[in-house]
Amino acid sequence: MEIKKHYKLYKDGKQWCCMALAAAAVSASLMLGNASVKADTTTTNDPQTEQVVTPAADSTSQTTDLAAQEKAAQVKDNGNYGWLDSANVVNNGNLQVSGWQATNQAAGKDNRYVIAYDSTTNTELGRTKVNGNLARPDVAKAYPNVVNAKDAGYQATMNNLDWSKVKNVDDHLQIVSRYSNAANGEGDHVDSWSQPINLDKSNNAYLDNFSIVNNQLQVTGWNATNKALGKNNHYIILFDRTAGHELARQKATAVARPDVAKVYPQVINAQNSGFNVSFSLANVDLNHELQVISRYSDVQNGEGNNVNYWYAPKKFTPSNTSNQGYLDNFNLSNGELTVAGWHATDYSQIESNHYLILFDKSNNTQVASIRVTNVARPDVAKAYSAVQSAGQSGFNASFGKVNLTPGHAYQIVSRYSTLAEGNGDNGQSKFTDIWFAPVTLNQQAYSIDNFSATKDGFNVTGWVASDQAINKQNPYLILLNNGKEIARTKLSLTDRPDVAKVYPSLYNSGKSGFDVNLKVDPATVNGTLKILLRFAGSTDGKTDFSDQTSQDYPTNTGNFDNVHITATKVSLSGWHASTQVANRPYEYLIVLDNGGKELYRQQITDKDITRNDVQNVYPYIKEANKSGFQVTMDIPANMQGHLVRFIHRITDDQQGNGNYVDFYSNPVIINLQYNMNANGINRYILDNGIGHANITVNHVLNEANVASGILTGKYSETKDGKPNMVVVHETANPNDSMGGEINYEKANYNDAFVHAFVDGNQIVEIAPTDHEAWGAAYPANGRAVQFEQVEVYGANNFAHELVNAAYYTAYKMNEYGMFPSLAQSDGTGSLWSHHDVTRYIANGKTNHTDPDGYWTNRASRYFGTSYTMNDFFELVKYEYSHL
Repeated sequence: MEIKKHYKLYKDGKQWCCMALAAAAVSASLMLGNASVKADTTTTNDPQTEQVVTPAADSTSQTTDLAAQEKAAQVKDNGNYGWLDSANVVNNGNLQVSGWQATNQAAGKDNRYVIAYDSTTNTELGRTKVNGNLARPDVAKAYPNVVNAKDAGYQATMNNLDWSKVKNVDDHLQIVSRYSNAANGEGDHVDSWSQPINLDKSNNAYLDNFSIVNNQLQVTGWNATNKALGKNNHYIILFDRTAGHELARQKATAVARPDVAKVYPQVINAQNSGFNVSFSLANVDLNHELQVISRYSDVQNGEGNNVNYWYAPKKFTPSNTSNQGYLDNFNLSNGELTVAGWHATDYSQIESNHYLILFDKSNNTQVASIRVTNVARPDVAKAYSAVQSAGQSGFNASFGKVNLTPGHAYQIVSRYSTLAEGNGDNGQSKFTDIWFAPVTLNQQAYSIDNFSATKDGFNVTGWVASDQAINKQNPYLILLNNGKEIARTKLSLTDRPDVAKVYPSLYNSGKSGFDVNLKVDPATVNGTLKILLRFAGSTDGKTDFSDQTSQDYPTNTGNFDNVHITATKVSLSGWHASTQVANRPYEYLIVLDNGGKELYRQQITDKDITRNDVQNVYPYIKEANKSGFQVTMDIPANMQGHLVRFIHRITDDQQGNGNYVDFYSNPVIINLQYNMNANGINRYILDNGIGHANITVNHVLNEANVASGILTGKYSETKDGKPNMVVVHETANPNDSMGGEINYEKANYNDAFVHAFVDGNQIVEIAPTDHEAWGAAYPANGRAVQFEQVEVYGANNFAHELVNAAYYTAYKMNEYGMFPSLAQSDGTGSLWSHHDVTRYIANGKTNHTDPDGYWTNRASRYFGTSYTMNDFFELVKYEYSHL
């Protein structure tokens, strides 16, 4: 503490001398002004009046010697001397003062006071009685003729001062030292007025917290300053520094801050300098820099005369504004909705409440929302290392049972919000969302794990699940035979965790298993069986239902595994399994020609061969494990060169008739005879090993054209709607190419078109052969696959074209179950030229004779021979036998 010397005049004999008096300077932030008290005057230094102080008249209570001494001293020195050594504001409002006042005018005034006075407002702030005088030998030395100089010192702490009377920190404050004859310090008194006191003018503050808490900007801190004197309205103001305007203000209620008071004892309001206010986020842009202002004002609305403290600005938006997420799992497998995934964004650091919202996208409504606690996702942290919160971005939560609607699309919304209630959005909150890809509840799946025969019928095991089961909760299994129900049972579904793992988003897939027995006599079923799996809204399963149907299960099936044909014999082996084998002990091999006429039959004795492989595939057919057979037969003359079908028959008749069950083979050619040497061109083809091109499918006229009428429907002139003949054409255009022909027919299909084109290099199918073409008039159009030959040049090129034409003909015959046979005048036969159509069945609707002229020209020109439909028929049979 700085020691100041104050010089006072005194007399030494006839000379005036100066003596230095040691005085303590005012401590931190509180200083004494430059004005001084006149120590050699007989008047008080009162700013209101100048008062002459005279000795007290009543001295009867003093001893005669003392009275005489005082009287003598007063005659010598009637001055009023004093000095304020120090004045410190302590404990945030108490004024600790020390100094001295020496005057012979104090005689008879035994009540000593110190008074704090605001000379600016002429207001006393408070007074404190001084108990006990302090020895001041320095003062006594300076003023030897003042009786009380030796005990002139005082030291006091002035409590309970009314600082509210101070209107400004710059008010003229003084300490009055008083001797009074009245107990309250009034009455007859003598005062010494100090030099002005300057209060600490620092503005001290700190923002403890400026953060988002429960959807509000929470602001806590303190502001301690003596500049707040006379400014009793404390406001906290939120300022948008980016936009340059105030957003909101809150009047602060004083909060006790003893910690601040301890550090700033010289600041009067430090003890209650704290504040704690909140601001709505409604109009706050968190992307802007925001600043908090603490203001003390002398008017109610916070304007007027004020003192401000501007705290450091803050921007809440994170530096990394990316927003990433993924929904790993949308799980309804146990009938309750659980979801898992992650949502990584540093907005979560200010929007700390994490919500998951289930949203019905189909009708734009929220179904449910839950607040979740994030879980660790180190994988996300690794992938998004720049996002500080990525490592704790995961979620795994359950919505429980929620009201869902089958067929609706649902979305999970992950939301980080400043609001800690509802779904994080009350119209004033700040939030960041990710809308994950929608999941539509239109899934269904099933599996028949086992369908096997029992002694009483069938056993069926497997699982079934459907999103329709959300509001159709009665599961049924129904067995159909040829589309007709023959058995039904209500299912008690069991746990299938394996299904839940594969189909987590399928409703109740974890409770989808079944194992049921159906009482059915297998001998009563034929054709096909089908299992129907149903979820019904009605308890009887007959109304309000959703079905899934299995594959067809044939009740009569088999295979000719091996058909070996020699010149004179056919050896066959295979299997035939049927639900109707009971009481049918006989087996036969029967041969039919292509027209369905029986050519041969033979009883099979090598039967009941073990076929566990068949049992594994058809466990629902009883005794399928004993379904094997093998047989060898001689080829009768009427079978040679024919297309035949074999029948394996199981019957109760020893002759092969009676009650029977048949299984048919595919068509088989028995030693189909062809003569490639009869014609020079065919011999050239055979000798040079000329092969065919592959069929290129380029349906420029396609299924879509059926609806527009470009293509007709199925074949109108056949019983089964399939073609039963192939018609050969040629373009009669010596200068065109395949591409040109295709483009022409594409543009002029309303006039005519065929199914395909061939030349020496390629086979191109331009229209599906399941539909009619318009190339040869009816009834041929309603029966035939039709193709055009593009005119080519050169022997080798022509030979290649004939091979391609024969291959395409044979391929289509085989595809539709035709056997090569020449056109006949009665309309039979499978191989026709356009000329054949004109001659036999057109009835004048067409007069074309192709391809006769084209073949004759090229055969004569390049090979010196002829080429007819008979020659082409041999080439077709050759290709057919090599399919």
